[in-house]
Amino acid sequence: MKKKKKNNGNPRFKFSVIACQWLEYTKPHIKRSTYENYVYLLNKHIYPYFGELDIRKITCAAINEFTVIKLTSGRLKRKCGISRKYLQDILSVVKSVIHFCEQEYGIHCRIHNTKRLKPEKPDLQALDKTQQNKLSKELAKNNNPYNIGIMLSLYTGMRIGEVCGLKWEDFNERESTITIKRTIQRVGDNKGSTVLLVEKPKTQASARVIPLPKFLCDELAKMRKSPDKTILSGTDEYTEPSNLRKYFKKLLKKCHISSIRYHDLRHTFASNCVQLKFDIKTLSEILGHSNVNMTLNRYVHSSLNIKRKYMELVKP
Repeated sequence: MKKKKKNNGNPRFKFSVIACQWLEYTKPHIKRSTYENYVYLLNKHIYPYFGELDIRKITCAAINEFTVIKLTSGRLKRKCGISRKYLQDILSVVKSVIHFCEQEYGIHCRIHNTKRLKPEKPDLQALDKTQQNKLSKELAKNNNPYNIGIMLSLYTGMRIGEVCGLKWEDFNERESTITIKRTIQRVGDNKGSTVLLVEKPKTQASARVIPLPKFLCDELAKMRKSPDKTILSGTDEYTEPSNLRKYFKKLLKKCHISSIRYHDLRHTFASNCVQLKFDIKTLSEILGHSNVNMTLNRYVHSSLNIKRKYMELVKP
């Protein structure tokens, strides 16, 4: 991608200068992982194109050109385009920096008529019933902590970071519930290294209490340890999400199931709940979605068989 030439505008309004001010303003109000991600996007994707420009002179045309370049050849290690979702994250940072400049300095920038990207259809995969049965039987053979973690994702829709962040204090056997209080992820520190972060859930909706099916509650009760220990390790140490992913891949191979992402366990759970005719508001809260529309858009859609059934009602 071509880098923009240096601009002779006022250095005070250079995009990279304003972006640094925006980062300092934003930092106290966001999670560390979010901050590190903003820094990464700025350094790797945004500064090479906009960093030296006078922010007041960035136009809709420049944003649109940047969008086309990223969609066609925006990957850092391969000459192909990035996803629309990832590009939307990058553009959100660009626009936030520009909006900060407008608010801070009382100036009007020229990017408010940029075209909004049409969202991509979510890439959702779910295990079919045969695959679910194979996996369930294998998990039931041994109630080791990793198997329990996978069961929690398959039967409650918990995210991998949420599973890795569980402590025994979060499990209430009497109420048959588990509470999501924290999430784990490894992120770059923008210094050439990474750090394992233990943080509160991303949104208020993600911090939730999930009722457990009886069989799952019973399995957890068999393994209970002291409240301060983590469920997956049985110690004070949190389990790396990457380690659970690797174990899951080996388990799929053992069950002769084609490789899927760990996150697809969540999609499998949600799809099963829709088929069981769960109330959508209830399902949304169990999944920790910030609003019901997210659940509706991702999971509530008619299968071909249902469409065919209704079309058979159409008569001449």
